[in-house]
Amino acid sequence: MSQQTKSLLEQFAALANWSTVGLPQDMERFREFIISAYKVGEHNIPLDEFLDILGSNKDTDIDVQQKKRILASKMFMFDTYENGIKLLREFEGI
Repeated sequence: MSQQTKSLLEQFAALANWSTVGLPQDMERFREFIISAYKVGEHNIPLDEFLDILGSNKDTDIDVQQKKRILASKMFMFDTYENGIKLLREFEGI
């Protein structure tokens, strides 16, 4: 993954509200990441790399249910990335 794209994903992860997925400011940052990834040809970022950048749920101060919700949110964002890339590719006629 390019450093620019990775930085945008790290910035999103650091500022995201994982308890409430879909907040407008979070989604705007995530769209910037998707567009950057698309522009540099990163159309197939592996799930494990994506999750590594978003960070782990090793925080011991949260319960198992909260960890599951956070993981579900991260999976939702990965699906959003894949769907965004697919939409951009279709729009460009690739």
